[in-house]
Amino acid sequence: MTTPPSMPRVTQRLRERNHKTLEAMYLAEADAKRRLDRVEQLGPAALNRLVRVAQGDSGQSHHCRRLLLAIYNGPEWPFELTRLRVIDRDLQDAALVVIEWATYTGRELHEYLPNGDGLMQRFWLIETRGED
Repeated sequence: MTTPPSMPRVTQRLRERNHKTLEAMYLAEADAKRRLDRVEQLGPAALNRLVRVAQGDSGQSHHCRRLLLAIYNGPEWPFELTRLRVIDRDLQDAALVVIEWATYTGRELHEYLPNGDGLMQRFWLIETRGED
């Protein structure tokens, strides 16, 4: 039995499709690596900026605490995205970097801070008292 003439073309198209799929996967992985490298460079300064502001007692502080708590424990501290609209532009930038960093890193962000767990617990208490 002979192979119909169209079979080599089908096989070739499948090989080309597989090659394109693999190439797309490699490009996506390279992009993810670039993004991770970027946020790992920018992340610590952005996180420290948010923490500094969160330790205050202004409205900006409140919104920064809520963002940090959402990253620390999202189910307990959901974050309304409209909060990003009411904070200063530099804090918006820091918040977006920290959100992206939290998405890509293999560690919890509070682990990058000295006594980060204790700090998040303190923010938790401040925000819990504010909800009464």
